[in-house]
Amino acid sequence: MIVPMLIRSLEGSAREIDVIFARAGTELGEGLGLFESLKERLTVLSSELGGSEIAQAGAALSGLAGELRAIQGALSDETTTLQELSVLSHAASQALENLLGHMRLITILARSARIEAVNVNASGRDFGDFTAEIVRLTTQAQSTIQNCARDHQRFAALLATALTAQRAFESGYGHALSLLADNLQQTLADVAIRQSRGSVLTADAATHSGRIAGAAGGAIIALQSGDSIRQRLEHAIAALRLVSALEAGTGPAAGLGEGERGSAAHVLHRLQSAQLRESAVTLGEDATAIEAALSMLADDTGSLIESVRNLYSGEGASRSFLADLEADLARASELLGKCDNARAGVDRVTATLASVLETCQQTVSALAGTVSSIVLIGMNAGLRAARVGTEGRSLVVIAQELKSAAGRVAGEATRLSPTFAQMQTASARLTGSGRLDAAHFGALDITMQDSLAAMRNTGNRLGAALDQLRREGGGFCTVVARATLSFSNAGAMSDLIAAAAAELDHACRDGALPSPDAAEPVRHLIQEHIWPSYTMAAERTIHRAVLTECGLAQAEAAGRAQPEPAEALDDFVF
Repeated sequence: MIVPMLIRSLEGSAREIDVIFARAGTELGEGLGLFESLKERLTVLSSELGGSEIAQAGAALSGLAGELRAIQGALSDETTTLQELSVLSHAASQALENLLGHMRLITILARSARIEAVNVNASGRDFGDFTAEIVRLTTQAQSTIQNCARDHQRFAALLATALTAQRAFESGYGHALSLLADNLQQTLADVAIRQSRGSVLTADAATHSGRIAGAAGGAIIALQSGDSIRQRLEHAIAALRLVSALEAGTGPAAGLGEGERGSAAHVLHRLQSAQLRESAVTLGEDATAIEAALSMLADDTGSLIESVRNLYSGEGASRSFLADLEADLARASELLGKCDNARAGVDRVTATLASVLETCQQTVSALAGTVSSIVLIGMNAGLRAARVGTEGRSLVVIAQELKSAAGRVAGEATRLSPTFAQMQTASARLTGSGRLDAAHFGALDITMQDSLAAMRNTGNRLGAALDQLRREGGGFCTVVARATLSFSNAGAMSDLIAAAAAELDHACRDGALPSPDAAEPVRHLIQEHIWPSYTMAAERTIHRAVLTECGLAQAEAAGRAQPEPAEALDDFVF
């Protein structure tokens, strides 16, 4: 009963092997198609990272990093200039306050002179014209100084506001500008490194591709061995059916005696045991080789995809590293807007200062003439009062005080001139051609927005390509995993075939070799019904060896009657 059981087992194994190898071949074929798509994705990624769009944006952003450092330096310079203006403004305020004080004294002296002039007029001398002129000049000068002081006070308030805002901005964002410039430079350096690594990875990918394609192709070729294993099992099954016929004395065994049938069954047991052992070994070796190739495919592809992901992705698993650069650029845009707002406050200061300086310079110029006129009128009044005698003595004293106060006014006015000149020089630094004005900030923002758009577009394309790469890579790995899983049963099939060979060994353990009288009928039976079914040279080699062991070596000559070119063709195909 062992033979029918073995036949059923081997038939199941043959079917299973056919299914396993066919399914694995189909899946590997699908995997190769996916791998071709993977190579296309790698080419797309490399071209995106090395494209002209990102190169131009990188050059613009490198310039932007320098601009951000220049802005930080300009902020510091502007703060220093504003502080200098604040010091000069304070000095000018003090001088203007002193001028107003002196003019108030002159006004009091002019009124006193007018009162004394009435007494002198009573003595027959008319000093009204002199004193009236002094009052007029004093009132005019005082009004001019008050206007100048009022304008300067408004300027001082704007200056204080601008300086406070400038200090706050520099304190809050000055370091951020430097840090952002460093981040931009670092990110651009990272882009350059990734571009270089991308070129290396492309070359490595070509090597990987060749190895993976070779392994996949080799695995597909190795899968063809499944057909040869199936054929060998079918040949063994046909031989075992012949054994069943020998045991029943039917079919080709009908003309053989009982002893001849027993000897023929013994030889066939030994022959098919050897054939099955060799089939089991071959299947095991092929399965091991194919599983190793599949493992290499999975490892190499996984390593390649991971290398690509690490190169082109940022911290997040699903975004391009360029998203970090986009965040830096968005931050830069925000900081530039704040810089522009801070600059607007400084511009208001410089615009107001220009008006104030013009007014104050006119005031100083007018004061020089007014002071000279007051001094001259006072001197004339004093000389005339001196001629009057005792009645004019008070007027002479007042005239001397007027002259002294006018001298102090002249001194303060003289000190104001260089102060205003220094303020004008400092103001020029805030309005120079090299200063970052609104137009410059506008151009920077346009450049940055263009670069940001270019980076975002490239990043989106990179992200899409990465997503596609992950999908296709996952699909390829899934196909390889399915093929590997399919081959998990191949080892079991090899064990089953080997077990069938062991059963046949056990069945023929007590059998006897053909006697000299039975040798020729047995040889003829095997030569007619077993030998012609072979399609592989390995089967014929085993056949000759077993028949030689059984004393039927003459079958080799008959075997050589088969055309050798066919065997050579079998070796080539299988």
